[in-house]
Parts: sequence; structure tokens; C-alpha cells
Amino acid sequence: MAEPEPAPRRSLIQRRPKVTLFGALAAGLAVSWGLQSVAAPSPRLAETPVYLAVVNDSAAPGLKPLGADVTVVVFTDYRCGVCKLSEPVLLKRVARDPRIRVLYKEWPILGADSRLAARVALAADRQGKYLPVHQALMAASGRLDPDTVRRIAERAGADWPRLQSDLQQHGRDIDADLARNNLQAFSLGLEGTPAFLIGPYLIKGRLRELQLGAKLAASRRTHESAGLALQQPTARGVAKSSRITQAEPGPPAQAASQSVTKVARLDSRA
Repeated sequence: MAEPEPAPRRSLIQRRPKVTLFGALAAGLAVSWGLQSVAAPSPRLAETPVYLAVVNDSAAPGLKPLGADVTVVVFTDYRCGVCKLSEPVLLKRVARDPRIRVLYKEWPILGADSRLAARVALAADRQGKYLPVHQALMAASGRLDPDTVRRIAERAGADWPRLQSDLQQHGRDIDADLARNNLQAFSLGLEGTPAFLIGPYLIKGRLRELQLGAKLAASRRTHESAGLALQQPTARGVAKSSRITQAEPGPPAQAASQSVTKVARLDSRA
């Protein structure tokens, strides 16, 4: 009489599915954290016509102190979690270094809410309220629906009826600014937000304090050795408000687990 075959040995997944699942999740989180901890490469860009157009864009809103010796250009989206993590790093540095010029390139790539917030921020610039509105939108969490964006803008000091009027009168100009930012982003080879030009150095993804300091120093050495000077802003290009505050970031969005928020879609609707 043949002996019965032994029962097949069950795998670890079959015997302890919950333990295995939690282990896989922990491993995934560890890999994600490791990728976040590694600074993104920052190639030095040549002074091409596209690069010069970006760093010398006097119409771009931002912080433009006289005597600045280095420019930081920020491509950003208000629904980008990594943008919200990076913003305080830049603001902290700017607060103690008055020689940094910051240009913000609104690049709303994450849908209609992103585009609405970007248009409102650019309209607020026409009443000298870009910086407070920008920082308030960056600090916000959750959806950026019309009611929320209005509430944020008003709390930041914007005159909402005037802002709506500017959106009506200058909507085409604002949309042209967004289209130019989009073209410049793709011309620079950007894949998503955030992205930073620190002098000639391009950083894609989350900005870190040590990385920012190193590239600022390298950029200044480059300018000093070449005897270059920043192009002074025109009257329109001077920020109407030079006050920049330390905005606390809101809870990071779902994209915060990635080093770069990829382009989801380009929404052409207002």
C-alpha cells in the first residue's frame, strides 16, 4: 500500500499573509524615503536663449531686491506636495540672504484647480499681492476649488472684486504668461514640478537646504569669476511687495512621496 504524499509546504505568504504584506509595505516606504534622501543631480546649463529668457524674465512675479547677485527660478504648482515641502527651504534661505532674487514660474500641470489658483495668484500680482497670495496657497491643504481659493486670497489681503476685474481685463495676458512658462519648462527638459534654476544649476524635485546653499555658492563663484552682473529689473519687474514671510507648509499632498510630481495633464480651461 502506497504511503500518502506529504502535504505541500506552504509559503511564507500563505502562512503569514499579514506579516508579509506589512513587510512589503515597510520595504516600499524605506525605498521611497531613501530616494527622498538622495539629492537630485543638478547639471549646469549653458546660457542658451531659452535659459537667458527664463532668468531675465522681468514680468515673472517674485522677490526682486536691488543688489541681488544670484537668481533662483521656481517652476511650481499649488497642488504639488513636493513643492509645498520645498517652499519653506527657499523662504528660510531668502529670509537671511537679501541678495537672492526669486522668480516664480506658475506651471499648473495638475488640473483645473491648479490652473485656477495660478491665474488668481498672477491676477493678485497686479495689485501687489502676489507674494502673500502665493505663500497662502502654498500653505493650504486639500482642494483648491473656487470658494477655497477666494477665501485664501482674501485672507492674504487681496481685494477680490479688483482681482476678478483684473482676471476679466487681463485674462489673455495671464494665460499668455502661463503658456510661456509651459513652453520654457519643456524647453528646459522639465518633467514635472518642482524644478529650480539656481544660477545656471538645474534641480528637479525636492529642494534641500544643503543643496540650495551649495548651488548658491557655486553660482556666485561663477558670476564673480566671469565678472557678470545680474540684469536689473525694470519698473514693472520690481516686486511691489518685498516682504516674504515664513509660511508653514500644509500637510503634504499625495505626491509628496515622490521626488518630482510628474506632468499629469495640461488643462487649457480657465
